[in-house]
Amino acid sequence: MASFIEEARKKQIVEATIVVLAHEGYARASLSRIAKQAGISKSVITYHFAGKDEMFEAVFNHVSKAAGAYMTPFLEQARDPASQIAAYIRHQIAYMRDHRDELLAIGTIAMNHGGPSGEPDYIARSAEEERGILTTLIAEGQAAGQVRGGLDAQFMAGVISKAIEGGLSEWAWRPETDLSAYADQLVELLERGMRADAGG
Repeated sequence: MASFIEEARKKQIVEATIVVLAHEGYARASLSRIAKQAGISKSVITYHFAGKDEMFEAVFNHVSKAAGAYMTPFLEQARDPASQIAAYIRHQIAYMRDHRDELLAIGTIAMNHGGPSGEPDYIARSAEEERGILTTLIAEGQAAGQVRGGLDAQFMAGVISKAIEGGLSEWAWRPETDLSAYADQLVELLERGMRADAGG
């Protein structure tokens, strides 16, 4: 089991990697450049990580875990499945809005660093986990009579996931994009289209 000092050092390296990826891009995210950002030697990185693959996975997992921890209380406070879906959308977007470097870093990894061909990598697993959460919430909403029963829960989970991703991608390219307004409008659009009394 890693010691507190080892975990702190890994976190330092992960945070430095996030900064380099967000501000300098994938091509410049060398171990030397990350070590310089962290104020350590490259050998310290190679002591804690087997290579860039493992380090980038640690970055992705760090951001995913932090976003999940931020969102969980809001989901728990929501009174019903429909409210939980709205909370999921609003607070995932809110977390990324307030952590721009993290968003840019994992976006850079996703665009440039896929896993082995034919095998699900950590990015694909994270996407599947997100869709699983949304699929469950939609199915629970249908069971509670809030969400239209004729909708395919898995399909709609994919639609919601991609809509969130699309808004964040737009904001990454155009920082002036109002993410709070985007979240509100996305929630309103989905509520109008998915609610049980909308027909179908």
